[in-house]
Amino acid sequence: TREPQLALRNNTLHTPRLTRTTTPTNPTTTLNPNGTILITGATGALGKLIAHHLITHHHITHLHLVSRRGPNAPGATQLHQELTALGAHITLTAADVTNPHHITQILNQIPTQHPLTGIIHAAGTLDDGIFTALTPHRTSTVLHPKTDAAHHLHHATQHLTTLTTFILFSS
Repeated sequence: TREPQLALRNNTLHTPRLTRTTTPTNPTTTLNPNGTILITGATGALGKLIAHHLITHHHITHLHLVSRRGPNAPGATQLHQELTALGAHITLTAADVTNPHHITQILNQIPTQHPLTGIIHAAGTLDDGIFTALTPHRTSTVLHPKTDAAHHLHHATQHLTTLTTFILFSS
């Protein structure tokens, strides 16, 4: 058939195709510029891009940035200066987001006048490899900061009525 993929369902062949749509697939959410957005993995490449984007495109002025090394991470001082120069109030914290106690401490630092309105969970550990080389230990090491931290963040914040955005990044 010269098709790279086919699916046979009820004696009918189906071929995957991309098509344009005029209906948005996700509802548009407006971020509250007076609230605080918590970014995990904030001193990593993805976290830095997200922080810049939130300030320059969504006019967010309060960011709580969390990473394992916090202000001691390479480039953290420069990141803090760049984001502050863009007009944002930045809090940079070192914490292990796989630890529920650390998450509670982080949430307690968020000022009530700028309540938590969004979480962007971009923390992670990289251990690329081919599927057949993955071991249970390697898989656990990579999933721990993604899944366990997401679970703890969810449970620590599910009662917050101000939280309107919860975004999880993973690969």
